[in-house]
Amino acid sequence: MTEDPSSVQAERVEAEAYESMMQLAESAGIPGFRAVRSGTHVALIAPGLKKMLVFNRVLGLGVSGPATEAHIDELAALYAEHDLPWAIELSPHARPESVLQWLRDRRIRRGAASAVLMRASSDVPEGKSDLEIRPWRPEDEDAGAALAVDAFSVPQEAKALLAELPRSPKWRQWLALDDGTVVATGLLYLGDGVAWAGWEATRPDYRGRGLHGALISACLRDASLHGCTSVITDTAVGTPDRPDPSYQNHLRKGFEVLHLRHTYLAVPGVVAPA
Repeated sequence: MTEDPSSVQAERVEAEAYESMMQLAESAGIPGFRAVRSGTHVALIAPGLKKMLVFNRVLGLGVSGPATEAHIDELAALYAEHDLPWAIELSPHARPESVLQWLRDRRIRRGAASAVLMRASSDVPEGKSDLEIRPWRPEDEDAGAALAVDAFSVPQEAKALLAELPRSPKWRQWLALDDGTVVATGLLYLGDGVAWAGWEATRPDYRGRGLHGALISACLRDASLHGCTSVITDTAVGTPDRPDPSYQNHLRKGFEVLHLRHTYLAVPGVVAPA
């Protein structure tokens, strides 16, 4: 596949965002989260969250530079230290093409696909809502993080990590509030000219009221104000009969799909040496 500079940049910024997330946890003294960078990729490790692949996965493999078989073996050994299941988010632009065979040789199996999307931060459509939409304030404490943890069925150990992010100048958290109660949230990482958005969640009893779209618009405008000319995100796609709501909302806001990528799954005791 011909390399698309925007697709490659999107993978890099996402890896940078999650690396920043884990580093902030370490610097804040929040135990159990670590990022290990090895040249072209970042490995996220959270031994206490054994079933949460979002915190036990590899981003950016083979994107900024070619991967090697040694890289994959090093990653397998890293996660084996903690007896962790783990995953690789493999871009279709990962190099070399033989990386697919290297994964098969080690019994690392292909899982579901997700979409990586991008949109310019200019000409943002208005996000209409009858509720208050604003950025996080210190008095909000961990309300947004608590909502995200519940919405994504993430263990409570992750709440302190997510709550720490908006205290950093590199991160922004946007909230929708009903009479002072947080009912929707989203995170924005401010990279070098490109932002990453994620962890967008709406309380079930407030869905269908346009809050997600309003938060997307707010994040796009915020990214522009902070010097980011585009915003990237990733989301499940769903099926033709049941498209993913988040995917649909981003398309409505003008995001375009850069590429689909598959998650490759590795299970302790199953990964075999080549």
